Order: sequence, then structure tokens, then C-alpha cells
Amino acid sequence: MSVGESWMKLEFTEAEVNERVAPFAAVLAQEEFHKEVDRLCVSERRWGTRREMRARALKWHGDRCTFEIAVRTESGWHHVIGKVYKTDRSDVFQAMEALRRAGFSEDAEFSIPQPLVYLSSLGVRLEEKVRGPSAKDLFLNGGPHEHIAAAERCGRWLARFHAVSPRLGNVADLGAEFVRYRYWTDRVTDFGEPLASKSERLFEELNTAAPTLAAIEGCGGHGSYIPEHVILSGSRTAAIDLDEYDVGDPSRDVAWFVVSLQRLALRYLGSLHALDSAAQQFLSMYVASGREDAIVNFPFYRALECLHGAKRDIVGQTPPAPDRAEIMLDEGLRALC
Repeated sequence: MSVGESWMKLEFTEAEVNERVAPFAAVLAQEEFHKEVDRLCVSERRWGTRREMRARALKWHGDRCTFEIAVRTESGWHHVIGKVYKTDRSDVFQAMEALRRAGFSEDAEFSIPQPLVYLSSLGVRLEEKVRGPSAKDLFLNGGPHEHIAAAERCGRWLARFHAVSPRLGNVADLGAEFVRYRYWTDRVTDFGEPLASKSERLFEELNTAAPTLAAIEGCGGHGSYIPEHVILSGSRTAAIDLDEYDVGDPSRDVAWFVVSLQRLALRYLGSLHALDSAAQQFLSMYVASGREDAIVNFPFYRALECLHGAKRDIVGQTPPAPDRAEIMLDEGLRALC
């Protein structure tokens, strides 16, 4: 499928442009975007004059879509990541610039994708495509040695991020978020027993166990730190997808990762505990490299993310997966014991 004038043609795979992706893809077909890509190729990256450009949708959310953009010049094919937003997210570009200045640069051991440009009129950010497997790939397809090595690197990256990243964005207000947690609970409860009683019990226990804002000093938060968002590129470890960055309890990012690892194990390896050794290695490396008090509230955030996972198993799955949801609720209740 071709979008745009012949001299600025952008090729999409037909299957990639569904009704959800199409509005975002149309933004990439605009002349302003193509001119910026040309400037990037010639003036900034020194790749040469563009001869061909292709785009592939990687992930869609309601308010944004991520594309891999491949550009062919006289020096060969070059790849970048493009994120198209419905609303202005220049703040994410600015946060990534601040992180780069704080030491998360392209040649650093602990890194992020390097931001290239933000086009405010289009709501498009271009950033470096970090090459290499994700930690998720290694946890699902690697052996025990690769699991441990990946877990250690993920733990060290997060500890470094929590230690030195600037405090950017909104301060997470746990109390205000309980409206959303109530919504998760209601969606699970709607499915009936035994999920209803377990989700209600977990919500009440979370409400009782919730830490106060003053319980621990907040730090820069990634917001969605999961194995899929960690790229292992040679000796470089880079975390992608910083759209949910904020300031919050460090235990939250730790819990996101651990519960995500458990959910990978449950869905693809047949057991919630199939990757427990990797999870423990991640925790051990994080604690050894980070603040002593950083996981004080880990049980609470772990239980909270289990509730979130149960909601996703009911609402986000077709067909719903009530067996997995019940396992997540049971795990959340155990976390608070």
C-alpha cells in the first residue's frame, strides 16, 4: 500500500494499516514528515539522500502508535522508531533529552533510545532504533544461563535509573489512583465467582495496606518497566517506551517487572513460577545495586499489579482467561500475607 505523492512515497504492508492504525499512518504520509526525514538523513545522520521509505506498525494504543521506519539511501537501509500521538507529548522528548544528559546516552552501559526530533505540529517523535533482542525474547527462548544474565542486566539498569535519573513529570498520587483500581476490581467482579469474591478481598486488602506518599522518597519512575521494554544490545542495556515516566515509589517499577515476568511464564511456559529464578536474580541484583529502602513497599505494588493482570485477563483477552485471572488474584493475596 502506498501513501503520499510519488516523490515522497511511503510504503506500508497492507495488513499493518487497519482501522486503528490508519489515522496514525496518515500522519506519516504528510509532506512535513517526509521533509523532516530528508533533513535527518542528510544533515544529522549523514546517511545520504532518501530513495525509499517504508513503515511497519509495531504497537497501537488508543492515544499513540509506534512504527518502525526504514529509509534507504545510497549508503543502505537505516532504521528509526517513530511514535505518533493524538495529543502533544513534547514532554516525553524533553524527558528523554534530560535522561541522555544524565548519562543514559547511546554509548553508555545503561541507556535509552536516543531522541532525534519531535515534530510538534504532527505529534511525531523520531528516536533511535536500538538493535538487539528484548529481555522478553531471552526469557522465553533462552536457556537458564541467558535467563539469569538478562535478569541481572535488567535489575542493574533499573537500579541505575532510580539512582540518577532526574525527577521528571507528575508525582504519582496513589490515593487518587484508587478510583482506577476500583474499576479494575469491578470488571473482574462482573465475571462472577470465584473471581468476584477474590477480587473484592484483594481490593480491600490493598486499600488497607496502601503506603502513604511520605512513606518513602520518590524517584524518577519508568512507569512501564517490563521485559519487553528492555533491549540487550551487546554490552549496552537500553529501556524503551518512556511514555509513562513520572516520579514515584521505586517499588512500583520493581513490581511491574516481576509480575510481568510471572505473567510471561504463566502464558507461554505453563506455570506462574517457571521464571522464578530469573525474578529472584533480578531482585537480588536490583537490591545490591540500589537504595536499601527501595523495595519496602514491594509486596503492596506486587499485589496491585496482580489485580491489574487479572483485569487484563478478563477485559483484554478474547476469549477471556478466567483461569489465569484467578491465579493472578491468588498471587496478589499471597503477596500481602
